[in-house]
Amino acid sequence: MSLINCEKHEEEIEEIEAALEGKYGDVLVTTKAEVLDIKERIKEDLKFAVSEAALDCFIYNRLGMGKLAPYLMDDDLEEVMTIGSESPVYILNRKGKNIATETYLSEEETRELIQRVAKYSSRVVDSVNPLFDGRLPDGSRVNATYSKVSPKGSTITIRKFGLEPLTVLHLLRYGTMSPTLCAFLWLATEGLDKKPANILIIGGTASGKTTTLNALSSFIPEGKRIISIEDTMEINIRHKHWVPMETAPPDQEGRNEVTMDALLKNTLRMRPDRIIVGEVRAKEANTLFTAMNTGHDGCLATIHANNAREALARLQGHPMNVPDIMIPALNLIVAQKSIMHKGEMKRIIFEVAEISGKEKDTFLLNKLFGYDPKTGKIKSKIINGKIIRELSGFSGLSIRELDKEMARRELVLELMMDYNLTQKDIHMFIQDYYKNKYDTLEALHDEIKSLKGVRKIEEKSDSINDWTESFSVIE
Repeated sequence: MSLINCEKHEEEIEEIEAALEGKYGDVLVTTKAEVLDIKERIKEDLKFAVSEAALDCFIYNRLGMGKLAPYLMDDDLEEVMTIGSESPVYILNRKGKNIATETYLSEEETRELIQRVAKYSSRVVDSVNPLFDGRLPDGSRVNATYSKVSPKGSTITIRKFGLEPLTVLHLLRYGTMSPTLCAFLWLATEGLDKKPANILIIGGTASGKTTTLNALSSFIPEGKRIISIEDTMEINIRHKHWVPMETAPPDQEGRNEVTMDALLKNTLRMRPDRIIVGEVRAKEANTLFTAMNTGHDGCLATIHANNAREALARLQGHPMNVPDIMIPALNLIVAQKSIMHKGEMKRIIFEVAEISGKEKDTFLLNKLFGYDPKTGKIKSKIINGKIIRELSGFSGLSIRELDKEMARRELVLELMMDYNLTQKDIHMFIQDYYKNKYDTLEALHDEIKSLKGVRKIEEKSDSINDWTESFSVIE
């Protein structure tokens, strides 16, 4: 969609609005598919002919995000930002480039859009409550401020979510993680259904923590009862027995707030097999570690920290206050950050560490994987650390057999990387893998090629026969 001059169609727009009598008042349209669908429905409702331009203007300006709509429908953009009526709308593309557009929003237009999203999110934004966090129907995350706290004018920041979420294969292709590291995290997250790891994903703002959290969640076996807790729902997984939960801000009287900690405590009464926490900030950290220490294995969470050592310091300090005795229940710390690589922004996992012990008041860390800036590659440092030794004890498999299983999973990932598989496809193949459906890599390859609409992305130097030779099931 390109920007339309809607002023000359205002009379027609008002006629459409009057004829529909508020029928679509609760609709918030953000995607191209939704625009086409609602347009056909409105045409059926109207008893008179209208121009396509007037209908588009009505949908975008009354039911959608107005002047921001074309940017929200551009899959190459990552963020859309307004910073005041005298400044242009800014966009951040997938390469990390911040661009000033030729679009301007007045204070009135900005506030109208904020109210539209707040209404969809069932939240209140006004001079008393000038800060807002919410989401669009497609899952895109929205933050807004009123001019009371942003003197240049009310602001909107939208972090876009694609219709198809980024998967573990995207992270492999982007170089966020290597196939070897991914196979290791796959084994750790699943835990051979014996001892799944408690994993904390750390990093700065917009470093890709939630994307990695979502990708690792895809490795959880289908039969598990999963409960996720977030301030604004971003996790998107395919599991059938998944209960997503969201916090709720206080009402205008300051009552009825539902905090992350309250949801987490309630979750422990719901008999979850796996707990996913979108972001740990305060006393819910203590509750989460209590869960880890009382038999709730396989917990996944994120936290803001720059490295593993800093993450431990944050956990131990105020307001998280996790007792030292509980810290060792955390099996892995996955550290992520954004870097500029060859002129483009790239998100990488630069460190994977485990707690190996304690010396006086300091926890000891084993760095299992690390990023080499000279080569731009993620390299294994200690592949068979404490977590693999523990998994060996719980599963009855030798270290050598676990290494063989990781190599096997690495081959599966490398094969799937070559094809444009959707999240649904990936979920199916991972769950089938757990059922030992594929005796050979060639059988998996045939299954992938049989899917409708699947195409090969690029050629591999290794032949399928070479891979199949090393793809053997653990006895």
